[in-house]
Amino acid sequence: MDIVENSKLTNKKTFKTLKLNPDRYYRWRRRYQEKGMEGLKNHKSEPKSCPHQLLEEEKEAIINFALEHPDIRHRKLAYKMQDEDVVYVSPSSVYRVLKEENLIPKKQYHEKQKADGKIDVNQPDKMYHIDITYIPVADQHSYFISVLDGYSRKIIHGELSLTMTADDMERVMSKAMFKANIFEKPEDQRPVLVSDNGTQLISNSFKKFLKEWNITHIRTAVRHPESNGKIEVFHKTLKYENVYVKEQYESYYEAKKDIDKFIEHYNSSRLHQGIGFVTPNQKYEGKDKQIKNKRKNKHQKAIERRKRLNKEKQLEQSNAA
Repeated sequence: MDIVENSKLTNKKTFKTLKLNPDRYYRWRRRYQEKGMEGLKNHKSEPKSCPHQLLEEEKEAIINFALEHPDIRHRKLAYKMQDEDVVYVSPSSVYRVLKEENLIPKKQYHEKQKADGKIDVNQPDKMYHIDITYIPVADQHSYFISVLDGYSRKIIHGELSLTMTADDMERVMSKAMFKANIFEKPEDQRPVLVSDNGTQLISNSFKKFLKEWNITHIRTAVRHPESNGKIEVFHKTLKYENVYVKEQYESYYEAKKDIDKFIEHYNSSRLHQGIGFVTPNQKYEGKDKQIKNKRKNKHQKAIERRKRLNKEKQLEQSNAA
């Protein structure tokens, strides 16, 4: 305070030079005038009521929901709570509440997505991704082959196979196109297919199959399979969220049934970060914008309610004092 009072500059310029908040200075000076140095030493700052401060009921709802869904991270948790009408808060608010309660889980694996090419994917069935991943099954080898829609991240078709030949790739691709009704579309509306350079995918028979159905094939750079990033990320999701958390499958049929169940969950229930925390089915069916707008409206109403209740609480405290 002595510096400010003895300064030859105006208070405004002095505050600016010292990077001192004027309100804080005047509060200090008022306490000093009322109680002397003891007023400064013993004073504990009591922050003013913030209109946007989360309500206790909202914090409790966040914590309870997080405990019920321990494997869901805070961003996805925020949107899932909005969709289920639990509480309407931002991901950052959820993070702060959970961090205070030591409920932020550690990330188990890195999901870094790579570019898939220069094609602008702005609608479903415009770019497909195909790949194979190994699935451990007791006493035998098995391989999961899937076709993913690049726009929505939906698994158009996937199946567990005991082999991974070109015939297997053709079968899975054919079923995917049948499910998406691609065979009925004009040739100029067929999807582009992105894959790595696996021997099955560069074989003459697979090339002939794609040519027959007028499917353009984009292959990733040699020794850079991560360029097919969207489906690589999906395979990590399949393994780390489903396969690896269980005991080893005892049979092919057990594995097939379990993975089919997970694909249904992935497409229809699991919120996907890469498409704005909607499900692949919702994105594929064009429902994502409506869902995001609905969330936004719910969140805004919650903010208005929170501000009103916090102001009422502040007024009650003022009247009581």
